[in-house]
Amino acid sequence: MDLYVNQSKNHPNLKETLYTGAIFLETQLQSARQLREFALQSIAHVLGRETDARSLHKLMPVAEFVPAVSRLKSYFTNSAEAKEIIRSFVIELGEDPADYLFDVPRLRVVPHYDYLHAGISYAYKPHRDTWYGSVQCQINTWMPVHGVVPEQTMMINPEYFTKPVSNSSADWQLSNWISKERKLASINITEETRPHPVPLEEVSSSNEARIAPNGGEMLIFSGAHLHGTVPNRTEQTRFSVDFRLMHIEDLKAGRGPVNVDSGCADPEAGFKDYFHADSLLPFQGVRA
Repeated sequence: MDLYVNQSKNHPNLKETLYTGAIFLETQLQSARQLREFALQSIAHVLGRETDARSLHKLMPVAEFVPAVSRLKSYFTNSAEAKEIIRSFVIELGEDPADYLFDVPRLRVVPHYDYLHAGISYAYKPHRDTWYGSVQCQINTWMPVHGVVPEQTMMINPEYFTKPVSNSSADWQLSNWISKERKLASINITEETRPHPVPLEEVSSSNEARIAPNGGEMLIFSGAHLHGTVPNRTEQTRFSVDFRLMHIEDLKAGRGPVNVDSGCADPEAGFKDYFHADSLLPFQGVRA
């Protein structure tokens, strides 16, 4: 795995380098700091300024946690401010926002695993985003709101970037997820009953990478990487932000990492969640 530190800005071949499996860690991006600040403001606005957010799982039963966090996630994702920061992020990298689309930003809340690991705080098994219908050229970002330790972070397993994994993505439909399963997150509490594309073979963790950034520091990597949630068994709830970028011409041309094992047949179902990074207007799909 090639890891670049603070080298994404004005990189001459950023997306092509990401398509080869490289990972970028950015610790000095102004837009990332702005996104972290907005996440903190959102947490304070929805949960209350006096609330110790990282102890949320100790302060209330799950039955109260789920609706509170659902409100927080909706507030953040649907805000105009978060979308404007994403446009600033593309510009800060030295890229033209007219060339890019982005998926709606998401605020993830991961409490202690034994408290909740389903529904709104689903602990993702090892997966590629392409199994979930993401396009091959998707570029992922991930940023903790507060500093994390390896036991709280997400994992990336670079061993499998070009190595196929037997999985159930061919039997999974993004359109069904969007129309039916996504909205059922709040009723999945004791266990996750919604179908997910998952490995059908044992995945080795011997080469698993657990990068633990400080709050406001960002990972940038290909959505074709095998990655997942590290079960959080610490005493602090983890808050993180992620969003995805897609280069428009690469999307149209089908460029990106080689598809080694993804079988989801309807990635276009997710296009309605994309926005143009320059105008922030919804994407209308690929026209012939």
